[in-house]
Amino acid sequence: MKQREAKVSFQALSMGESGTMVYIVQKILNTIGYELKEDGIFSFKTQKAVKEFQETKDTLLVDGIVGYKTMKAIDEMSSISQIDK
Repeated sequence: MKQREAKVSFQALSMGESGTMVYIVQKILNTIGYELKEDGIFSFKTQKAVKEFQETKDTLLVDGIVGYKTMKAIDEMSSISQIDK
């Protein structure tokens, strides 16, 4: 029997946006070594951290936007960092 992939809806996050998802991204980035204010506002510093993170992954476009692929990579790194602790 063929397994069906769950389709996930994810709206990209970029400079100037705010909310719970931005807060979550900031929190996860902090768990893997970045130093961001966890305020839920996608600021210049958040964008810079996202770009720096994207530069560490050959498969990601370095644009400072948290799209589906970047979010998935951030989430995977968070899971790995929790194992290391």
